[in-house]
Amino acid sequence: MQGFYNRGEIDPPEWASKLKNYYWYIRVEGRDKAKRRRYYRLIEKEKLYLAEQLINQEQILAVCRYLAKLDKASGERLLKIINSKNFQMKLDL
Repeated sequence: MQGFYNRGEIDPPEWASKLKNYYWYIRVEGRDKAKRRRYYRLIEKEKLYLAEQLINQEQILAVCRYLAKLDKASGERLLKIINSKNFQMKLDL
C-alpha cells in the first residue's frame, strides 16, 4: 500500500514542545554540523530548565530518546514511564 501510513507516533507531554521542535530541526538540518550543535546546546538548556521545574528526570530522558529515534521500542518505553507513578524526592523542612 502506497501513501502515508500511521507510524504509531506518540505525542510527548505538553512540557516537551520545545524539545520536539529542537529534535525536528536536527532531523531536517542534520547535514549542517553548526546548526546541529546549536540545537543540541538548546536541548541541553531546555533539559536543565525542565529539571528545575521539577519534571521527573526519567521522563525527560525518555522523551529525548523517543524524539531522537522515533522508533517503536523507545515509544513503548516512553508510554511506560509516563503512565507509571513518578516519585519525586521531597524534603520536609
